[in-house]
Amino acid sequence: MDGIVRITCRGHNGVPLASVRQVNKNPSSSGELTPPGTRSIRRAASLLRLLSTHTHTGWRLSDLAEASGLDHSTVHRLLAELIAERLVTRVPGSRRYALGCLTYEIGLASAPWFALGETAAPLLKRLAAATRTIVFMNLKSGADSVCIARYEGRPVFKAYTVEVGVRRPLSVSAGGVALLVALPAEARNRLIEENRGRLTQSPSMRRDAITRMIRRSLRLGYGLNRQDIIPGIVAAGVAIRNASGEPFASISVSTTAAAFDSAQRHTLLRQLAAHAAEIEPLQTGLRF
Repeated sequence: MDGIVRITCRGHNGVPLASVRQVNKNPSSSGELTPPGTRSIRRAASLLRLLSTHTHTGWRLSDLAEASGLDHSTVHRLLAELIAERLVTRVPGSRRYALGCLTYEIGLASAPWFALGETAAPLLKRLAAATRTIVFMNLKSGADSVCIARYEGRPVFKAYTVEVGVRRPLSVSAGGVALLVALPAEARNRLIEENRGRLTQSPSMRRDAITRMIRRSLRLGYGLNRQDIIPGIVAAGVAIRNASGEPFASISVSTTAAAFDSAQRHTLLRQLAAHAAEIEPLQTGLRF
């Protein structure tokens, strides 16, 4: 059967960003025959994705087993193989596991072909300075978004801890919801339902706030968070499309509610849309 578990995503200082559940599908349980090699690759990839969510603290084996829906012996075996390949390492002085050096080396080799955040850095910095907001760029990764760039045009809000590398469900941020809004209805609804299933352990008020943000954003045509996630913090986001017209990234701005009146919202939206239009041609030569 499918394993459904709770995962808490945290920022650089350990503050929880989202309490989610990960749905782990085992194809063989539904009668679909999966070759053992394919199954092992999927399981290893699942563990690597999990390890990417707690890079500061690492994961205990028992927590990885629970989160992946795999038994302890299977996780232990996979971790041993991943450690041998340097894809996973042990956190010094602990019994926790984290991403290994080879993931860094592979990232360096692939970065020139996917580093949109670096390519767009001058535009993102300009947007942050002009709006005096915090600017984020996120990539769509399945049902998640991954922060790939962050630039601050004003002193950092202590309550806002999202940093580069943080992975979150699409539905919990303005940038993620901007990607949902830009998708075809069938794909959007499927991802919203998947995210909803992963958030069932979150407080009902938080789930209601996320639903409210999604509905508002669908009505407006862009991502708009009006203190739905963190009190006093508002954000707006727009999608960036690839050469095929598919939304694959987003840029968003975050500021305080006090600084986000109706007039400023429209100004920010114009600036967001203009910068997104400038960023889209920068994909030339990249491999999205």
